[in-house]
Amino acid sequence: MEVLKERYSITELGEMLQLSDHTLRFYEKECELEVPKDERGRRYYTPELANTMYKIKLMRSEGLELKAIKKILQQDRMFFPPPAADDTTTSLAPPAGREIASVQAILDEIGRRLAKEISYELDSTREHLSREIAKSKLEIGACVENSIRRLENRMEKHYEEVDRALLRWRKRNTGNIIKRMYYRIFGVR
Repeated sequence: MEVLKERYSITELGEMLQLSDHTLRFYEKECELEVPKDERGRRYYTPELANTMYKIKLMRSEGLELKAIKKILQQDRMFFPPPAADDTTTSLAPPAGREIASVQAILDEIGRRLAKEISYELDSTREHLSREIAKSKLEIGACVENSIRRLENRMEKHYEEVDRALLRWRKRNTGNIIKRMYYRIFGVR
């Protein structure tokens, strides 16, 4: 088990959080964190700053942008200012109320972001489905219309064939019909 220290160098903190020194300095700059320096001008991190860096890493892994993280951290510092520099007690963990508020702020931000993303995805899916349905209706309509035209063309050909067959039948049978009527009327064969 690792012994908790009062100060961590940037390299030590980077190893603990599995972040590069460059990333830690970037987070400091973007989130406007005040990191103290020793007499040689090297950064050192208190357990509270190390905890803040860990929170930033967690929020980034959940997809929050640095702008949102910065806002959360500013609100956190506004409601729960850091202890005074002359405070001789070193707390390795923030008070429970502060931790709860910080976690709640993170969860609220994640919830808002997820709700926004879900709403966007639903709207996008709804629009896509509406376009696909409209496209399908047009395709189905065109397909049905083409089928009707083909059927009409086939029926037209069949009608023409039936008309020709009737004409041939009439021509062949007209004489026979007249003879039969004559026989019926006059009874002569």
